[in-house]
Amino acid sequence: MVTTSIGATHELDLVAGLYRTTNAFVRELDRRLVQEHGVTFIQAVTLLAIDSFDRPQPRLVADFLSQQSQTVTGVLDRLERAGHVLRLRDLEDRRAVRLQLTASGTEIVRAIEGRLLVHVSSLLASVDRPTRDRLQRDLETLEASVRTTSAGAS
Repeated sequence: MVTTSIGATHELDLVAGLYRTTNAFVRELDRRLVQEHGVTFIQAVTLLAIDSFDRPQPRLVADFLSQQSQTVTGVLDRLERAGHVLRLRDLEDRRAVRLQLTASGTEIVRAIEGRLLVHVSSLLASVDRPTRDRLQRDLETLEASVRTTSAGAS
């Protein structure tokens, strides 16, 4: 593990390790999903999020994915250009936009729902169940800490 030269803390090493591991995991999911379905991991989870709501607004998808609006906007632009998503004006509020999957977007969602679980399971195959369970609990604790700290800072 790499540490900084100015009295690196264990906490900084932990965050850097989480970042590296998450990026490696997502890069591998990207590789597999692009190869099989022509979409990246963030595009896949965006499609899944749209599918899980009834014509959601982009902001709801961004909040659901814990992403910034501009990040989701870029993803939606690419999905729309690929013909997987439509942006529709809200009939009740003409300023608002709603998202809807196209036939190809729905086809991708149906195809990746099962495959994504297979990919994640294969990447976690060498991690035993107690370790996975502990990691899940620890990540939930970490997320709660971040949310509490963020809420207190605003």
